[in-house]
Amino acid sequence: MTPANIDNVILPSWRQGRLLFFTSITDSYTTRLDYRVAAATAPGETKVIRTHKAAITPEEMALCQETADNGVALQRFFEQVSQGNLDELTEMASQNLPTCANGANALIYICSYFNFLRKYSVDQTLVKLYEARKPEERFEPESSFSIYKILSAHLQPERAAALIDADIPDVLKVRGATNSVANLLREVAVIRHDTGATEAAIQAMRRAIRIHNTEDKWRRMADFSIAGKLPKQAIECYQKAERMAPLAPAQALRMAGLLVEANRPDEAAPFLSRAEANFPKPVEALRAKLKELAVEN
Repeated sequence: MTPANIDNVILPSWRQGRLLFFTSITDSYTTRLDYRVAAATAPGETKVIRTHKAAITPEEMALCQETADNGVALQRFFEQVSQGNLDELTEMASQNLPTCANGANALIYICSYFNFLRKYSVDQTLVKLYEARKPEERFEPESSFSIYKILSAHLQPERAAALIDADIPDVLKVRGATNSVANLLREVAVIRHDTGATEAAIQAMRRAIRIHNTEDKWRRMADFSIAGKLPKQAIECYQKAERMAPLAPAQALRMAGLLVEANRPDEAAPFLSRAEANFPKPVEALRAKLKELAVEN
């Protein structure tokens, strides 16, 4: 088989009745190889949804859905990988690659899968060791940030939130090196958002921004504002992010949607154009909405 021409290596895994699709990334903070859940099913279901923890294309999402729909074939792959029979591993496992492998070179894909399992095992061991210590002994902005980030990337926000509750009674009282505290509070905000605690997420991100004002924090603050049904605040946050760096197509689409709902067509137009190549159907729907609003007015 020839290697697939895709950016991400999609690696399926089961956890607590849920199918997770990890992808390899280079962590922007450590520049090391890391793995994040890019898509997942709900427990006991087969519909695959984005997690927004890592980039994944519509084509890759479709491959993940095909993988989830063919549970028998996926189980054969898991069985071959788990048996550890070296004489059969490369031959049998390569014949049962999951659909999301997308024609990847079989040996490279299996090696990638084992590297992922190694990293995941190490990460989870680090988390367990951290959990076993008392909060007053374990908390330190940089090391605690690493633990929270692992759990967030692995789609375990409730577990991370339990640690944060014990470690950080008050986000306003966290002290340490400026960048370390800002990074920590940004991750705390993301985890709070993932557990549905929007107000706590906004509070943590506000302090992170006061410490270190960056474009990515304003983008996330806009997402939190949308979740909290604060569209005016979301627009303001996206505007601040846009002044620092152009919004990516996904964020441009959200910004366009907010501006369309606010009946601000001239401001929405450049964001619709930016998002159109990646999201043609949603952009078409938003433009139709603008036409309806124009007729009504």
